[in-house]
Amino acid sequence: MLDSSQLVSQIGYDAYVGKAIGFRAEADKVHWAIVEGTKHSPILLGKGIATAPVGLSEAAALSWYANRVRLLIDANKPDAGMVRSVEPLARSSRKEGPRQRLRIEGVLLQTMDGSGLSAKTGALATITSSLGASAKGFLESKECRGLDLSNLHEYTREAVLVAVSALRLGYEG
Repeated sequence: MLDSSQLVSQIGYDAYVGKAIGFRAEADKVHWAIVEGTKHSPILLGKGIATAPVGLSEAAALSWYANRVRLLIDANKPDAGMVRSVEPLARSSRKEGPRQRLRIEGVLLQTMDGSGLSAKTGALATITSSLGASAKGFLESKECRGLDLSNLHEYTREAVLVAVSALRLGYEG
């Protein structure tokens, strides 16, 4: 009888069934999604937007995001997670918004890693590569492999794509 790691090595990551969490940060909130299944046939288990309470200092707000992510991980037990990262041009911006987003992304990544998840960041090109199809195409069509994304906020749609992309990390991790 094969154990799960031997079975996965025989079927490959395209057929790997897992659970993953994806994040898309803004300067003042985090969009998240949890999916289960394969990257070709995902099921959306949950989604949401987390916003730190108004009036917190930057450090306290970042701690709040870390605690929220731990709660999501503890409640849903994903195998892997991924953060949709800032595109390279925005990283060099002198504006505060992209810098705040980068700080939140760092907290998300560190919290996932500290919780034992296989964790990674990636821009749209990385997500496209993982999905084997254009991430922008999925976003524009508002559909991803059977998942209806039409009623979701634009950045929550991105979080769903990131989560689907992360499904393979549980196999690789």
